[in-house]
Amino acid sequence: MGEWKRVFLNRGRIGLLFLLTVLSAALFAGSLMQRIGPGEFQRALALGRYKGELTERWKNETPSEILRLAQEEEALLTDYYYYINDYPRWDSEGNELPPVFTSREEADLRMAEHPYLLSLVDDELMFSETLWMHIDALHEVEADAEYIEGYEAYLQKIQKQAEDQSKTSIFGKQNSFSMRNLKKTAKEFGKLLGIDTEGQNAEEASAVQVRFGNNTGIEKWLAFTLGDYFGLLCMIVFVMAFLEERKKGLWSTIRTTRKGRAALGVHRAGILLVLSALCTVLLNAFPLYLSVLLNGGHTDFSRAIQSVQSFRTCTIRTTVGGWLLRYLLIKTLSGFFLGLFVWLIMGAVSNSQLSLAALAPILGAEYALFRFLPVQSIFNVFKYLNLFSYVHTAAIYTNYLNIDLFSFPVGNRQMMLLLLPVLLVVFCFLCIRMQAKRYPEGNRDILSKLSLKLNTLLDAPRRHFTAGMWEAWKVLFLQYGIVIMVIMVIASLRLSYSVWSPIPEDRRTYYMYVQDVQGPIDENTDAYLLKARENAAESGNSYALLSALDMLEQRIGELRAKGEKEGFAPYILYDQDFNAYYGETPKNRQRLNAMIAMLFVVFLTAGISSFERQSGVVPMLRSLNRGRKKLLAKKIVTALILAVFAWGLVYMRELWQYLSRYGAQMAEAPIRNFEAFSDFPLNLSIRGYLILLYGLRLLMLFMTAYAVLFLSSFLPNVRMAYLAVTAVLILPALFAVLGIGFFVFISPLIPVSSAELLLSMGAGKWYCALPFIAWLLLGHGALLLYRRRWVRT
Repeated sequence: MGEWKRVFLNRGRIGLLFLLTVLSAALFAGSLMQRIGPGEFQRALALGRYKGELTERWKNETPSEILRLAQEEEALLTDYYYYINDYPRWDSEGNELPPVFTSREEADLRMAEHPYLLSLVDDELMFSETLWMHIDALHEVEADAEYIEGYEAYLQKIQKQAEDQSKTSIFGKQNSFSMRNLKKTAKEFGKLLGIDTEGQNAEEASAVQVRFGNNTGIEKWLAFTLGDYFGLLCMIVFVMAFLEERKKGLWSTIRTTRKGRAALGVHRAGILLVLSALCTVLLNAFPLYLSVLLNGGHTDFSRAIQSVQSFRTCTIRTTVGGWLLRYLLIKTLSGFFLGLFVWLIMGAVSNSQLSLAALAPILGAEYALFRFLPVQSIFNVFKYLNLFSYVHTAAIYTNYLNIDLFSFPVGNRQMMLLLLPVLLVVFCFLCIRMQAKRYPEGNRDILSKLSLKLNTLLDAPRRHFTAGMWEAWKVLFLQYGIVIMVIMVIASLRLSYSVWSPIPEDRRTYYMYVQDVQGPIDENTDAYLLKARENAAESGNSYALLSALDMLEQRIGELRAKGEKEGFAPYILYDQDFNAYYGETPKNRQRLNAMIAMLFVVFLTAGISSFERQSGVVPMLRSLNRGRKKLLAKKIVTALILAVFAWGLVYMRELWQYLSRYGAQMAEAPIRNFEAFSDFPLNLSIRGYLILLYGLRLLMLFMTAYAVLFLSSFLPNVRMAYLAVTAVLILPALFAVLGIGFFVFISPLIPVSSAELLLSMGAGKWYCALPFIAWLLLGHGALLLYRRRWVRT
């Protein structure tokens, strides 16, 4: 039991498992939302509840009746949308139709079954987006009904295709893979139709019956694959616990004990099996429960698995509930195999620091084959007989494929499931034998020999390293900073920045004129207005055009007067592009990106202070002549450089995207010409404003790095530093992103985002500069306390 307690009762590993469970649940909940922001989760819940109620209400109807009911529901929502917004409706011949409702009371009464939608009517943007999301949900219901109605025809089509293709010359050879594949496919799908079932019992000889129901929870869960990767990460971290005896120099001692060899290997194999079951429950079954709960519930698990669209090509006869039980068992065994594989690779390397270096290229090569090898390749057996096929276990049920194995078609699912017990027995035997037979001294592996030679070569330049260079080496290589940076680069490519707000109907013509005339306000502007009025007077839509020109002329007059009074050059500017990146509409997107930038800083800098504590060399470092103030300065500079890297990944890409799309032709225009920045306290150009914005963001990330250095200096190892600093800085930021008001005030998220504070200052709220000042004081206070702790303790 000692090994079980050592592995499972470690606070760092328990914390990691808990953190990954919470993170998996949070990311899954986030995947249900259109975007991250206040009210979005409530909207996702309402949409899930709406679809669940529809499917529960219509589950006993025929598919054709469901289609009719869905179309009626869609017509009701569309009519209400047009009525509320006072938009005209036209028939196919271009004639305007009369309003569907005679009064607002009648319209609201017809919508009584949609209280959530009615509560959003006063928020035009939120109401419009939510209503069209309801219509999209109806389209999904219609697609499910059409699938149920056409499933039998789909199976019959497969039979007919097989019959037709078997008569063509290209498939004509009886012993060819193509002919055998056609026959095998037709036979397996034929069983679902109740044909070609000799020797089967009565139930298997009947056609599978698909039924309409709420599949959203299962479909959303199947699309969320991060839990699979988190499970693999847990396996790697717990296998690293098996190697701690080598890092601490206890390997030789443990092997001399009575149960320090094969018996210990058996215990460790059992640990991996239990861990795999635990990961399956926390990272797969728990998100499934959340998915069903958040997507309206009412999931009938007694239906045939083919009732779910993702399983249209699944040929096993089972229910949804039966498949889930089967899947969770296979998932547990697959995770056990992955754990054994990781243990065998990492355990075969004597140097525990090199064990990850041995594992990384193998996982990278396997993933590349799994992700990028074409299905049509003659080597596609390596795509499916692959480690990541056991990571993403659900795919073997949702994707029907026969692999060409010596001209015989072999189903990828059957092949993987038949191989799984064999792989478990073989790898379990190899791991236990390695634990029993691998010697602490001698039998040096190839990687360790190469590492010894490489270190001999690297010692020549490294002996000339300064303290700062060693600090960079420690972060980049000893703490796997290079790997973290690569992951961050890949993650940053998925970030988006702009959010467009719809232009109100009564201002669209106005903005068309603004876009046409934008530039400095001078005699050319007056000439444009005069010409535009002449053209508008001759147009058939003169009233709307002249009204828009009146608005434009009024705005130009206001800017001229304001520019003369405050001493800036007046410009007429089209502000929609700028506001899509830096205005009010993308506020939640800015907060999310700020949280990601903070997370990058945390994972890059948390080890700077905690690595020496983990290695137990802090007292020795502080006893050296340059181990206090000068080494401290190098650590701070390293943290700042890493913060610049995180800032560049998140924010330089935003600036590049904005400039590449809209250029810098108006960069010299004063920022006060934008309506949203009319009272900005500084007389800056747009270029100057962007420099201020991105400079503040960098400065706030510097303060974040100072806070990370201080907090991590109390922690005993890098892993605990990641967990604790994430809990202190990132979790409140996440809650602030989700719109929980209290956390907006205690998290540094808003100063790091900066744009919304500057936007408020543009409206004359000078006190919005206070969060910048507060975070500057807190950041520098953390730096001073960190310095005091390092130098004096």
